[in-house]
Amino acid sequence: MKLTIFAFGQLKTPGLRQAADYYQRLIRSWNPIVEIELKALSIPQKDSATRTRIQDKEGQILLHRIQTKSTLRGTFSLLDETGPHRSTLDWAQELRDWERLGTPVSLCIGSSLGFSKEVRRQAKGTFSLGPQTLSHELARVVLYEQLYRASSVTHRHPYHNEGS
Repeated sequence: MKLTIFAFGQLKTPGLRQAADYYQRLIRSWNPIVEIELKALSIPQKDSATRTRIQDKEGQILLHRIQTKSTLRGTFSLLDETGPHRSTLDWAQELRDWERLGTPVSLCIGSSLGFSKEVRRQAKGTFSLGPQTLSHELARVVLYEQLYRASSVTHRHPYHNEGS
C-alpha cells in the first residue's frame, strides 16, 4: 500500500518540518509514503462569494493532483474537523484494510478554507484528529505521528502500548 499525503501550504513553523520528516522516515520502514504540498491561494477578500470561489479553485487543483499522482484505482479521504475521530486501534484497523486491498491511499489536508463541495463529493470519507482545533501545520505532524503509531500496532512494534 502506498500512502500519499496532499497538503495545502508548507510547514514553516520551526521544528515541524523536522518532526514531519522524522515520522515519514519511520513510516517508510513499513509503507511507502509521499508528501505533496500544494500552494494555497491567497484570499483577497473575506466575503462568502470570494471564499467559495477560492475553495472551488483549490478543489480543482487538489483533484487534478490526486488524479495525476495517484492511480485511478486509489482512494482518498479528507482530514476535516467535522469528520469522525479515530482511536489508534481504529487507525491500525484502517491501515490493515488498506494493506489488504493493496490500493494506493491519499489523505488530504485542505487550506484554511477547507474543501469544496466537489472534493467532498468525490472523497471516500472524512476523518478528524479529535475535537480540538489544530493549525494545518500541526495537524499534518499529528497525522504522521498517528500513521506511525497505527503502523507500529499493525507490525507489533512496541511504540504504542495501549492498556499497559
